[in-house]
Amino acid sequence: MGDLVIPLFVENFLPNQVLNILNSYCIMKYSNKKSFKVDTQTSSLISEHSDPLMETICDLTTPVVEQNLSKKLFPTYSFLRIYDKGSDLPIHKDRPSCEYTVALCLGADPIEKPYEIFVGEVDESSDYKYFDSDGKYNRYKINYKYPMKPNNALIFKGMENIHWREMCVHDYFTTVFLHYVDQEGEFKDYKYDQRNMLGETS
Repeated sequence: MGDLVIPLFVENFLPNQVLNILNSYCIMKYSNKKSFKVDTQTSSLISEHSDPLMETICDLTTPVVEQNLSKKLFPTYSFLRIYDKGSDLPIHKDRPSCEYTVALCLGADPIEKPYEIFVGEVDESSDYKYFDSDGKYNRYKINYKYPMKPNNALIFKGMENIHWREMCVHDYFTTVFLHYVDQEGEFKDYKYDQRNMLGETS
């Protein structure tokens, strides 16, 4: 389990009371937002690096992720994104602070419809094609496909595995990405995303 060759899909990642608080927090915070800056990666209207509540969750869930991976980890940072209708996540890999990533769905409308995460590899013989982060339309093999719904989490190695999402059909789909590095690994210096502490903003 320590090497995480296959992404780990976890249902009911958080206690329901905690999930409900996080979802309600996001709805209240962003329903009252007056202006939006489009996320250049996904074209969604809402994204936020290191929201204090999400940083807290990143910190407090570290033991849970450690138990699943059989590794000691440093949390690095959190990233909250609310996908909306027409946004997507182009094919990409992550940066060194994202050695291990937990993609956790906090809420969605419609709630019963999953929004899939794909994990795969380049394959010129594949019939499947999608856009990468440079806007190029290339051929890929889908190795894994995970139906994300509220309180579903996917733990994976975002630096090693290309991953993506196709066009969102939800009115909103809220995901927080919790990132970690191995305390004894080559990316250990990215603890707290090379900040003094979690929650610190520039």
